[in-house]
Amino acid sequence: MNKMTFHPGRVSGTITLPSSKSQAHRALICAALAGDSRVERVDISNDISATVDALKSLGAELEFLPERRLCTVGAPVKRNIDAGEINCRESASALRFLIPIAAALGDHAIFDGEGRLPERTTTLYEPLLESRGVRLRYPSDGSFLPLEVSGRIIRGGDFELRGDISSQFVTGLMLALINVDGESRIIPTTKLESRPYADMTADVLRAFGADVRSDGEIYTLCGTRLHSREYTVEGDCSQAAFFVAAAAIGGEVKLDGVNPSTLQGDFRIFEIARGFGASVEVGGDYVKISRGNLHAQDIDAADIPDLVPAIAVIAALAEGRSRIYNAGRLRLKESDRIASTAALLKSLGADVVETDDGLIINGRESLAGGEVNSYRDHRIAMAAAAASPGCKGDVTVDDISCTDKSYPGFVDDWSSLIKK
Repeated sequence: MNKMTFHPGRVSGTITLPSSKSQAHRALICAALAGDSRVERVDISNDISATVDALKSLGAELEFLPERRLCTVGAPVKRNIDAGEINCRESASALRFLIPIAAALGDHAIFDGEGRLPERTTTLYEPLLESRGVRLRYPSDGSFLPLEVSGRIIRGGDFELRGDISSQFVTGLMLALINVDGESRIIPTTKLESRPYADMTADVLRAFGADVRSDGEIYTLCGTRLHSREYTVEGDCSQAAFFVAAAAIGGEVKLDGVNPSTLQGDFRIFEIARGFGASVEVGGDYVKISRGNLHAQDIDAADIPDLVPAIAVIAALAEGRSRIYNAGRLRLKESDRIASTAALLKSLGADVVETDDGLIINGRESLAGGEVNSYRDHRIAMAAAAASPGCKGDVTVDDISCTDKSYPGFVDDWSSLIKK
């Protein structure tokens, strides 16, 4: 445990955002499929380390140079190998992206994980892959990991799956089917939630030379060899959200490294902050957020679930009643993130009610402060820090080290902003 206390105070200054974790996962995988490529502006985190190590297990010659924020790939991943055990740690992205890739390559692998990852389903792949020559062997106790994958996807075609569980399954299929001969279509049978993440995958694949087309929520792609290239990762709008929240309730922060034309769905945090009443200035490669007179609003979180903890912090200090809804998938994150976000706010003195798929928050002029259980969830810990400018007393987080999952530099960046 690494307890940390955040003192009340105005935030002020400039932060250069870490690289987008979502985009980095996709770029690293495409580089490993192509070989002889470079991915620049990659910040290491536990999740990214899991993907890097997994790609090495699949045969890629990959070197990460943290001091240069650079990942180089020599030889690509290999076909028809025994990859052994692949520990995805707590990264659902690494797990759900790499299962079908291993199947497309004909590799044998045993996927495992840590924390709550063994509780997070992968069974959407079962009928799709087993009908095409792949064997998935789950534990007999009903858990999802360790999962043994063997065999190969022997044909493309139409892949129908639910879209309301996670867009990560659509991404995994896109990244896999580029390695399968012929044309394939990925067809969600329900509304595809978090679609911007799937669109991001298609965009990164195109950057590496793939033929990927979309018609509504249907993605069509042809098997091909990806092209070697250099790729630069954008700043992370998901991580920006916590600084946005802190500035909106108590200060002014300039965020460098923002691409205003990004496909990251979480770019919406800036629009949402403006909707609450914060001042938001969007420049060519930055966004500046300043405190405003905050008022409540309702937020449909279907496409932006990762933003919910940060949004909830702003709502807790906005006049009126805010409602966050369509966020039911958050119950199967690193924590039950609806419950843990509600617990976070209540521990600081907020007026919040948990619903089946979200939160109802009655804003207050200020919060009391208090001790926060992070539930070992990186986004809960960072949201607690973001709330501290709106509190009268200290905010103490039981374990700040969980932020290493996605943002190891968070504490240093936060400390550079806080003004007493």
